[in-house]
Amino acid sequence: MKHLICVLLCVAAVAGCAPRGFLQRVPEPVAVPAAEAVVQPVFVASNRMALVENGVQFGPLRSDRTHFSRLDISIPPLHESGRIEWPEGQAASPEQHFVLKSAVSYGNTKTFDNALSAAPGGRDEVILFVHGYNVNHAEAAYRLAQIAHDYEATVPVISFSWPSEGSAGGYVYDRDSVIYSRDALETLLLELTGSGRKVLLVAHSMGSQLVVETLRQMSIGGRGAVFRHLSGVALISPDIDPEVFMRQAQRIKPFPQPFVLAVSARDRVLGLSAWLAGKPRRLGAITSSDGLEGLPVQIVDLTPFTGLRAGGHDAAFTAPKAIALLRGLSR
Repeated sequence: MKHLICVLLCVAAVAGCAPRGFLQRVPEPVAVPAAEAVVQPVFVASNRMALVENGVQFGPLRSDRTHFSRLDISIPPLHESGRIEWPEGQAASPEQHFVLKSAVSYGNTKTFDNALSAAPGGRDEVILFVHGYNVNHAEAAYRLAQIAHDYEATVPVISFSWPSEGSAGGYVYDRDSVIYSRDALETLLLELTGSGRKVLLVAHSMGSQLVVETLRQMSIGGRGAVFRHLSGVALISPDIDPEVFMRQAQRIKPFPQPFVLAVSARDRVLGLSAWLAGKPRRLGAITSSDGLEGLPVQIVDLTPFTGLRAGGHDAAFTAPKAIALLRGLSR
C-alpha cells in the first residue's frame, strides 16, 4: 500500500507531552539554523482565530474562515527518533532544539495551492492530518514536523489545525469545535482534490470524530466522488464510540480504501474516555474487527508498544521500536 507508513505517522500531540507554557504560540524565527540541521516544512490550514496579524500564530478561538500558512521547522542534528527536543525553560538553541526557521502566510487558497504544488511531490499527493483533543496550534505543528522527519515523508504534510482549547478542561469545548469544523474540513478536501491531487487523510483521537463526521456529511451531500481522490484514511487511537462509528460508516459511500484503524488494548487515555462515556471501550481500543459487521477496514495493533507516556496513546509517533517497525512496512 502506497505510503502505508504515512498513514500511521500523521498523528497529533496529546496532553502532557510537552511544556505547555513554551507552546502557547510559535516562537519567533531564528536567523540561521544549526549546521547539519534538517528543515521540515509544515503546511497549515486552520480555522482558529489568529492571535496576531501575521497569519501564522493562532489561539483556541474559532474563526469563520480558514487561514493558510507554512512553518519551516529546524530539527537539531542530534535529534532522537520519537522525541521533540524542547527548550524546557531555557533559551532555544538550533543546535539542541526544534526551532522555527521561517514562516509565511498565504492570503488565499490559490496561493496556498500553488505553494503545495511547488513542493516536491505536492502536485500529485499530500498528507493531511487532523489533531486530537487538548492540542494547541504550535504543538500540532512541532509534532507533525517530528513525525514527518522520523518517518521520512516524501510528500508535503498539512496540519488541519481546528480550534481546540488546548487545555485539559476543554473537552466539551473541543467536542463542539469538532462539529463547528466539519464545513471547513470539507471545503479544504474539495480544494485539495480539485486538480486531481490525491490526499492521504489521517486523524488522531478526537480528530477522528471530525474526519468521520466530515466524510459522512460529504456523502450525504452528494460529494462522495471526492473519496476516489483519497489515497487512504487512517484513524489513530480514534476516540469514537464503536456503535456511533458503525452508524457513521453506513452513510459513507463509496467507503474510502484503504481505511486503517490503529488501535491499542492498553490505551489508558481511551480507557478513561470509555469510563466517562459509560461504555466498555472506544473504537481505538478494540481488539479485533468483531462488531464492525464486515466493514472493509484494516486494523493495526499497536498494543505491544508504549511511547513516552505510559498507556500507548502516543506510541505510533514516540516509541522508537514502533517507528522502526512501521517505517519498514512501507518498503
